[in-house]
This record gives sequence, C-alpha cells and structure tokens, in this order.
Amino acid sequence: MHTPVAELPPSFRRQPWWLLVLAILVGWQGWMTLQLFGPNQPWQRLLDDQPVLSGRHPLHLYHGFLGAAGFWQRGGLSCYDPHFQAGYPKTPVFDGGSRPAELFLGLAGGGYSPRAYKLGLAVVCCLVPLLLVLSARGAGLGPGAACLAGALGMLIWWGDPCQKLLHAGDLDLLLCVFSALVHVGLLLWFHRLPNLAAWFGLLLSGCVGWFAQPLLFTLLLVPLLLVYYHSVGVRHGLGWHLALLVGLVGGLTLNAFWLIDWVEYWWLRVPLPSGERLLVHRTIEAFWSCSLWGGSADRALTVLLIVSGGMGVVIFAHCRERVRARLFALGMGGLLVLALAGTAWEPLGRVGAPQLLMPALFFAVLPAVHAWQCLGNRLAHWIGGVGRAALLLIVVLALGGWLLRADLTTLTARLDGTAPLTVGLDPERQSLLALLQQQTTPEARILWEDRRKPVCGSLWTALLPLWTQRAFVGGLDPDATMEHGAISLVERQLAGRPLSDWSDADLELYCRRYNLGWVVCWSPAAIARLDAWSQAGLARRTASVPLDGATAHLYRLSRPHSFVLKGQARWLVADCRRIVLGDVVPDDGRVVLSLHYQAGIQAAPSQVQVEREPDPHDPIPLVRLRLNGPVSRITLSWEGSRVNE
Repeated sequence: MHTPVAELPPSFRRQPWWLLVLAILVGWQGWMTLQLFGPNQPWQRLLDDQPVLSGRHPLHLYHGFLGAAGFWQRGGLSCYDPHFQAGYPKTPVFDGGSRPAELFLGLAGGGYSPRAYKLGLAVVCCLVPLLLVLSARGAGLGPGAACLAGALGMLIWWGDPCQKLLHAGDLDLLLCVFSALVHVGLLLWFHRLPNLAAWFGLLLSGCVGWFAQPLLFTLLLVPLLLVYYHSVGVRHGLGWHLALLVGLVGGLTLNAFWLIDWVEYWWLRVPLPSGERLLVHRTIEAFWSCSLWGGSADRALTVLLIVSGGMGVVIFAHCRERVRARLFALGMGGLLVLALAGTAWEPLGRVGAPQLLMPALFFAVLPAVHAWQCLGNRLAHWIGGVGRAALLLIVVLALGGWLLRADLTTLTARLDGTAPLTVGLDPERQSLLALLQQQTTPEARILWEDRRKPVCGSLWTALLPLWTQRAFVGGLDPDATMEHGAISLVERQLAGRPLSDWSDADLELYCRRYNLGWVVCWSPAAIARLDAWSQAGLARRTASVPLDGATAHLYRLSRPHSFVLKGQARWLVADCRRIVLGDVVPDDGRVVLSLHYQAGIQAAPSQVQVEREPDPHDPIPLVRLRLNGPVSRITLSWEGSRVNE
C-alpha cells in the first residue's frame, strides 16, 4: 500500500500538556452532563429506574425496549405491538429516533431499563469533546487546535438550539452528525497515513452513523465520499482502495439485519407533504428573526463559526489542501443550505431540515479553528514574536468581550449549568395512573384523546402500557407518520372526523370494533359529546383529575368487553412476542379479532389460516382466522415479512 508523503501534525505524545487540557474538557463535560439529571442528587437520578419524560424520550424508550427485546429474541428490531392502535408493526420506519435506545437497552440485555437509557444518553454527551478532538486530529490539526475544537463543540452542545434537540429526544440526529464528522476526519487520516487504527475507526463510525440515521448519513456521506475519492483515489495503490471499500461497505453490511426492514416497511409511512407553499421565513430579516438560531448569544456564535469556517475553507484551498477544503465546504455549506431552505419551504420543514443547522455548525468548527490558528501564526510573524501576538490577541479579545459582554456572559453561564431533563412521574401523573389501574381492566382498551404538543412537549403516554398493563387507542404519538394512527381521537377529531358528527350508532360500532371500555378525554367538544352519550345510558363519567394544566375526564362505556368480534375465544396473552387465544370456537368457520392485520402474522397450529378482514372505516384491515372447528389454543406471532401482501 502506498503511503503518501505528508507533514504530520505534532501528537499528544510530543506535547503531553495538552492531555491535561483534554482531561479538563472531558471532566467539565461530564459535570455538565450530570446537571441534565437535576441540580439535587443527579447521580441518584441518573442511576435510578425513573424514565426521562422530556420530549420524545419516552416514545424512544418504549420502542427501544420493544426493539431490543426483539433483537435478543429473534435477531431483528421489528415486532408487532398489540398495546397501541389495536396493534401495529413496530419497525425501523416508526420511530426512527428509537435506535439509540435500542442500542443502549440491547447492550443491557434487552429488558425495559430506564437506567440503561439514561446511562447511554450520558455517555453520548460525555463523548462530545473527545469526538471533536478525534475529528480534528484526523483532519490534521495539532493537539492545541484539537482541544480548542473540543471546547467549541461543548459551547455549541450546551447552546439553546442544540439543547432543544436534546430535550426533544433527537439524540439519533446528534449521534449521526458526530459519526459523520468523525468519519470525515478518519477519511483524511486514512489518506494521509493509512493504518489499521484509521481503518477500524472508519468501520466503527460508519456502523454507528448508518444505525443512528441512515437517510441523513447517506445524504452526508455519499457526496463527501464522491468528492474524497475523486480527489485522492488516484494517489493510492490497489490495497488502499480495497481496504477503503471494505471499511465503507462494512458499516452498511453490519446494519443490513435491520436496514432491510427499513426499506421494506417504508410504505407504512403516511405520504410526505407535496405542497410548495413557502413559509414566512423567506426574507433575510425573517430568516434572522426565526427561532432556528436561538438567542442573541447563539446567533453571534453561529455567525462567528460560519464566517470563520468559510475562511478556514479558503485557507485550506490556498495552502493546496484541496481535499480538506472540499470536504468541509460541502459538509458545512450543504447542511447550512438545507437548514435555511427548511425554514422557507414547507415539505423540507416538515421532515426536519431546519434541525440541520446544528450539524452545519459542528462541521464548521474544524475549519474555523484552523483559520484562527493560521491567523494567529500570521500575526506572530507580522509583529515579530509569539508573546507580542498573544498580548495583542488578549487586548483584542478583551475589547470584543466588553463590547459583547451580554452575549459573552450568556455563553459562559451555560458552562456552569443547564436546564435539566424531566425525570420521573410527578404526583398528578401518578394519580392518573393509579386511577386507571383501579377503574379499568385489561379486558378492553382505553381510548386516549391525544393533544398536539410543541416540539419539546412530553410524550410520556407512550409508556402507559408498561405502567398500567392496559392497551390503548391513542397515546402513542399524535404526530405519528403511519396509517395505524388514523383511528385515534386527536383534539376533537375521531378517526379524522369531528367527534360531534358521530351518531350514537356510529360511536357504538367504533367502540365495538376496537373493544373500547373507557375513554380519557380533555377537550370541551369530546366532553360534551360523551356527556350527551351518557344521557343515553351508554357512557358514564367516573372521575376527573388535573393534569398538565387541564383536567382529564375518565368515562366508562356501558358495553360488553371482548377482543373477539365474531366467534368465541378467550384472550389469554398479548405482548410483542405473541398473542394467545384459548377455547376458540369459530362462527361459520371464521373468528374475527379486534386486531389490526399485518402481513407476516402466523398462527399455530398451522391449519389455522390468518386472513384480512377489510373495514371501510379503517385503512388497515382486521385479523380474520379461518378454521374448521373448535381449537383449544391458538398462538399468533409475527416474524416480519419481506412482502407487502
């Protein structure tokens, strides 16, 4: 293998004092990470079994538990979950953000473990300065510049925009970004000094990037790889090309066991918006005033990094480091353009393109640090010494700090503490859970009225089945991009129709179809409709409890409870591994279950056939069992299917 001749940057071994600086950065990052779990006894909150309830963390924890259990039981991340939406397939398509949780819980044995999730989250946070230092070293920066890159990364990480992503539960996005950044640094390392360490780093970072967010990682990686290979491929021999190919394809191959499901079940998604309506952020002033940039201090830091990063790219190109210039220009510029376009064009905004501002800033860190280092060296040369240059820089920085003292105070204050995540149930939620356990049974489902939440609004209801051992229609995610959510009650809309438009007969048929025994609602329209139904003797309000600034009302429905719509059977077990029916007696050779059909459901004994039972009011058919006579026990399981029947 041909090794190109290149001037290698000094190492930490030659300048060991920078290791002390790096240790301080990592220790500081660890201390800041602890603050995420509360100002009082953060270690106890980190290590207890109370889940993180901020944003989409509960949803990711729930699906992470299902995926990790499926991996340990069947070797895959997909499973059939009967606890929400009358049954739905938990696949990599919904929800994609659960994969870090699947990794954390999978490493912990595949069981439900909020402790493992919190520890995994904390480890990712603590790795931020180390990953940036690794990227900087791979990109050819010295130990001092690498440590400065790590410090800048910490400043971005604890800024408002990045913390909003973290509190919202977008850990998969952040993990993918750092994997891509490390991947780029290691590509440069592998070009400059090919060795086993760089190759293994490429394999590992690629594996993590594909696992975290395959779509974004592809969007980042493919253009960068094309530019990289076009720029440096001709300088290397066959061995280098084969090693690079194996390293890049290896990460994709190691993820093939679930990426096949990700491709096959893409059809389950609700179609993305196709409109071309421009959003309000389409002027320079509107762009600058939108919430994308954070507060005043965040805007100043963003401008500084983007401008400095652009200067660093120009310096790379001027110094004939064209491959570094092209990679960082494409990574930083492409992500920034997509983020800005996402604030102006609705389809891009709906798929989360504005969130790419944070990845753009992390990509800007390394060329920005390089620009500052080059300017510092040039200044020392101009004024005749490092000491004079350092003194001048101190004066300039002091003047700039005084002029921007408000923003500087805000930035430095963030490194002293951060807003904690919500960990554990408050007394109001505990009261509601106790009420559900006391006044409901597993014999029927609970209809939960969903409320649209802001980006950081808690989806704590995703953990309801684990806390109550009940099944629900609604409560999983009001913004879920899958057809199975069409039957839910979301802010006065039941199955896509205003609840006031439903007649008593329609409601009774709906409740029978999904075996509803109780309703938890909030909106005045839902309360008024159920109160009117109560006057007909078909529902009764049993309790009301305060929750999240509103009042949750529990109604009991006056109807028989059964998950069997045609024929007879006893509902014995229903979990993500299997559904077990006992004493099954068909009606005209058929048994219809209040359960959504999914291609790949299998029945034991094998003579029982699983078929579709179409429903004109539901885009997903129900399960119909065809059998010749009574059966003492039937077990339904889902191993997944590669065919959309």
